[in-house]
Amino acid sequence: MERDKYIVIAEHYDKQLVKAVNDKIKAGYEPYGDVIVSFNETGVIKSYLQAMMLKEDK
Repeated sequence: MERDKYIVIAEHYDKQLVKAVNDKIKAGYEPYGDVIVSFNETGVIKSYLQAMMLKEDK
C-alpha cells in the first residue's frame, strides 16, 4: 500500500497537533513549512494545521 507523500494534519488544540506530528515523524514524515493557525469569524482559534512530507528513501 502506497502512502501519500504530502499530508496535512489538522487538530483543534496545540497539544493534539504536537502528538499527531510526533506520531507522523515516527511513521517517516517530516514537517513541511510552519504551523498554520486558523481562526473563526470572531477571532477564536479554530484549528492548528501542519503540512507533512514523506521522507524519500535515498
